[in-house]
Amino acid sequence: MKYAFVVIQTILCLFSVGKYVVADVPNFVSGNGITVRSVSKVNNELYDVIITSGEVRGDQKIRILLPHDYMTSGSKRRYPVLYLLHGGMGGADDWTAKGGTARWTVGNLPLITVMPNGDPFGWYTNWVNPGNAAPQNWRTFHNEKLIPWIDANLRTVAKKQGRAIAGLSMGGFGAIRYAEVYPHLYNYAASFSGALDLLDWRTQTVILGSETIDKKPLNGPFGTPYLPWTSSGWFAQNPITHAATLRDVHVAIYTGNQGIVESTMRDAAIRMHNMLNSLNIPHHYNDYGNGKSIGHNCPGRHEFSCWNAALIDVAPRMMAVLEQKY
Repeated sequence: MKYAFVVIQTILCLFSVGKYVVADVPNFVSGNGITVRSVSKVNNELYDVIITSGEVRGDQKIRILLPHDYMTSGSKRRYPVLYLLHGGMGGADDWTAKGGTARWTVGNLPLITVMPNGDPFGWYTNWVNPGNAAPQNWRTFHNEKLIPWIDANLRTVAKKQGRAIAGLSMGGFGAIRYAEVYPHLYNYAASFSGALDLLDWRTQTVILGSETIDKKPLNGPFGTPYLPWTSSGWFAQNPITHAATLRDVHVAIYTGNQGIVESTMRDAAIRMHNMLNSLNIPHHYNDYGNGKSIGHNCPGRHEFSCWNAALIDVAPRMMAVLEQKY
């Protein structure tokens, strides 16, 4: 009889533990203007969630990387979140499929990493002229819809002190611009080879040319660049123009100097660096030149090996100021 009682207690205990673990498995549900269409588990920590929103057209993939102990750390444990943005011609998979760094760098940290689709040429803004591609409100989608949805579905530190944002190239523009428009949302913002000066004619040429690939308006994201600079487009959305709004955000800017594209981004990085200095805004600036100083096989060009290196370098800087909740 005593043996049977012990067996029953053991079974009930195992059931309770099993129930507890299952309760900590993410259950992504619709809300805050976001509809969940499907959820797929890539591995124990990596999830792909397909969602739709009234702010942008079509299905959107959100790739989410959870900390190793997320399932077992308990209901009171909450983690900071890094929003990691891809570049032009990219997508939500890039940082894990192409870069790989997200999985073995931030994946080993007590940090939730959210990698949203930003469209191959969405430019992380609310388009001035979306044309037949409307709606193209990427800035509203990511900051006003996606962030509250993530906070509702995962155990996050749901405040400024628990969020960081970073991105490469087009995503570097997005990371800094989002932090400028929503400084109350982000504690840290990092740009890796970011397009930080929309008034540079070389950057404008790339943006105007790239939009033809998916048949969207050439002047879609920022309007026509030949209008007065006080228009709602190129000047108004230029990161350098709004650098002063970064005063309460930790900022990091990374750039190399090899190749035409990276040299263009470097010129923009220098101008942003100088602007932040003129405003007495502290920031981390890393001009790694040919890549030797930052290592990890970075040749100083506009490519993933350098963005991997930048993410590796900035991760501990972010973690030092992001809040954890136990």
